Parts: sequence; structure tokens; C-alpha cells
Amino acid sequence: MENHGQKWGGEAPGLKGMAAFRRCRWKRCGLPVLLLLLLCGGVIWFGWVTGRDAGPPGVIYEAEFQEVTPYLFQNDRFYFWGKTKSSSGYYIFDVKRNRLKKVNWTDRYGDSRAVHHLGDGSKIQIKDYKKDRKLFLERGGRMVKVSDSLPLVKEPVSISPKGNAFVYCEKSGSKLTLHLYTVQSGQDVALTKGVAETTVSGEEWVSWSADGRYLLIGNEIYRGDGKRVYTLAGGQTGVWAPKGARLAYVVSPRNGKNSDGKPEERPAFLGSRVAVLHPDRGKTETLYRAVKGSWIVGQPAWDPAGRYLAFPTGKQQDGETFFEEVHVIDGKIFHYVESEQNLLSTRLKHLTLSSGGDYLCYAVNGILKLVDLRTLESRVYDVYNQVQSDPDYVRFDPGGVWLAQNHEILFVKDNMEERKVYRTQQKVLGFHLSGKRDKLLVREESAKGQVLKLIDLRNLPDPRDQDS
Repeated sequence: MENHGQKWGGEAPGLKGMAAFRRCRWKRCGLPVLLLLLLCGGVIWFGWVTGRDAGPPGVIYEAEFQEVTPYLFQNDRFYFWGKTKSSSGYYIFDVKRNRLKKVNWTDRYGDSRAVHHLGDGSKIQIKDYKKDRKLFLERGGRMVKVSDSLPLVKEPVSISPKGNAFVYCEKSGSKLTLHLYTVQSGQDVALTKGVAETTVSGEEWVSWSADGRYLLIGNEIYRGDGKRVYTLAGGQTGVWAPKGARLAYVVSPRNGKNSDGKPEERPAFLGSRVAVLHPDRGKTETLYRAVKGSWIVGQPAWDPAGRYLAFPTGKQQDGETFFEEVHVIDGKIFHYVESEQNLLSTRLKHLTLSSGGDYLCYAVNGILKLVDLRTLESRVYDVYNQVQSDPDYVRFDPGGVWLAQNHEILFVKDNMEERKVYRTQQKVLGFHLSGKRDKLLVREESAKGQVLKLIDLRNLPDPRDQDS
């Protein structure tokens, strides 16, 4: 038989011979190719790891938005409204489960603008029509119209802490009438008439006591049944204690007269003493009286336990009011004074006390001062960006203070020992901590708008290694 191919010298090779031939060829060619591929892959991987901009270490979830409007952080869940390139809506960021969901949570919590949920499962709704703005109460499957003439103000409704009553404002000619509505009985009481719209222009124009039994509007105090019980004579800037029904406020002296015999006008936040009203007992006590030539120049602030009060004092010169000192008192023995100089009172921000009065902090001209009131040690931080955007950038813990500072999250503990917990190239706009303090949800500015980053605090590198 003719063989038109290669002559094999007797017989064609079998499978065994072919396998041996392929192994020989693999040794000569395949192995070097594999080594070359592994080497190239290693170089590419090393360059990707060292050269990529993947954000700070510890990030376990990241979400980009054009806009973010925070509402609530509760039970390790962040409730917010967000806008992306393709859609917008309400979201829940579940910190515990590392999960982001687009869900209309307003059905349960309301959105603080159009829907408000009350304590017994009922809710009130604000509905805008072409010519009217109406208020409805939905309770027991029934929808009841409360008012059909709400004004176009930001917060026309204020709900009591227990959700069993609410105050709303109603148009009455060029002025407003304020009403108190009790949910259980359906009773609607007119509190006061002839109110200017500027009175209800703020977000918290009604201030409720912590137990919901009293409310403050302007300088008038009402009982939960709508009866007016006190007028703060010369009183301004009232702040309820976090527990019970105690009201701290700044008392202004009566206006004097100028050389022409006309009354002199004083700035709204100028007072001569700090007083606390106990409406249950009908008693007022003075906690602090300003010395001659000095004024109380801002609103007082309680610590979360309701034991300590902080307030600023200063002086008036050439028509301007200058902030000079911050006082912390307990109304008994403790009285601490932190001094500043030649700073306008209007520049004082975020006057806050931690629970038990361990820490005092306040921001002046973009600089935050943090004072440990147990040791009287202090530190200062640049928080100019945080003050301008006005987020909640300081959080107190039993073990210390969490603080956002421009591009960092810091933790300051006993003896003012500082730890840099988290760093980013972007500006920090706000942050939240999980209940176990093992995760950190950070809201940052980004090129596209805002970004939410979930950080696992357990997997962050040692800050001492970062600083070396």
C-alpha cells in the first residue's frame, strides 16, 4: 500500500506514542508560556492594587447619588431621600445587613413634610391642591378633614412627643390662627389668633416638654388641654429639659430709654440672667445672673440627662455683641467657665454637652473646641466645612467623642487621646454609628454629588501603621 505522507519505518504511531510526543512538546513550549502568563498577571495585579483609587480601606458597601436628604437614623437603619441619574425616591440603608433598598418608608414613618405618623397608628397628611392646602387625619380607616386653609410654610404642623396631639396653623385673613388638636377625643382648640407668619417660619416653632404635657410658642406656655398657663415675662430662647417639664430660658431686662426718651431696642439674644421654670410647681429659679457690663448672648443648652446647662456670655460694644465666655452650671455648686476673646456671638455654633456633663463642645468661626470637664483638658479642630453644611458632626459615647473633621472621622477618649478612625479624599458631610460601634456609615461629597460608604471598623488598619 502506498503511503503518500511521512514514512514511519514499519507502522504508524499509536495513542501511547502520540501522548509522549505531546508531553515533550508541552515541556518545550507550554511551560514557559504559562510562567510568562503568571508573571504578566502578577505585574498587572500589583499595578492595579497599588495604582487604583478604590477609596479608603474598610469600605464594605458604597452607593453614589446626585442628592441625598437625610431624615432618620434608627435601629441601625438610615432613612433618606435620594436622587440618582436615572431615578429618585426614598431609601433605607440597613447598616446591620450591609444592604441598601429603595422603599417608600413614608407609609410607616412619614417624611416630616407631607405625612406624619402618630402614636396609635393613625397619621395626618398634608395635601396641596391648585388653590388650597388641606390637612387630613386618617384614623381607624376613616379620613377626617381637619383644615382646608393651611399656609404655605415649611412646617405647618407640630406633633407632641407621644403622638397624641398636634398643633397646626391656619390662614385667617392676612394673619394665622394656631390650633391644638387632640387625637383621641377629636377636640380642636384655638390657642391664639392674629399670629404673623414669621412666628411659624422655623422648623421648631412649637417646643414641647419631654413628657408632652406642656408646649411653648413664642413666650407663651400652654397646657396639653390648650389652656395658657404662663407668659415668660422678658423671657426668650426657652429650652425644655430632656426629661420631665423644666424650661430653661434667658431673661431680658426691660428696655431702657435713650437720650430722646424713646425705648431702646436690644438684640433678641441679649439677657441678664438664666432662669428655670417648673410649671408643675409654678416656681421659677434663677441659676445665673450676669455681672455688670456683661450679657447672656445665646440660647442655653441642656446635657442629655437634664443635669447641666451651658450658655454663652459676652459684651456689647459700638453696636456689636461680642462673645467672650461659655459657662457650664448645675444650679448648685458646679460652675465652669471657658474663655474666648473678641468673637461675635453670631459665630457661635453647636453649643453641646455630653450626658453627665463630661464633655463641652462649641464651634466659633469654623473652629471646634472640645473640653473634657473632668480634667479641664481641651483640644481644637478645624470644622469649617461641617459648620457651613450644618450636619450632625459630633456624637458622644460613654467612652469618648466621635467627630467629623473635613476629611476624617476621629475618636477622642479619656485624657483627650485622639485616634484617626477613618480618612477619605472627599469632604465628610455627616456620619452615623451602628449600635455595636462596629460599623460607620459616612456621607461624603463626590464628583457626582454625594456618596454613602459603609465602613467595617473591625477591619481598618491600625492608625499607628497609617501614621508611620
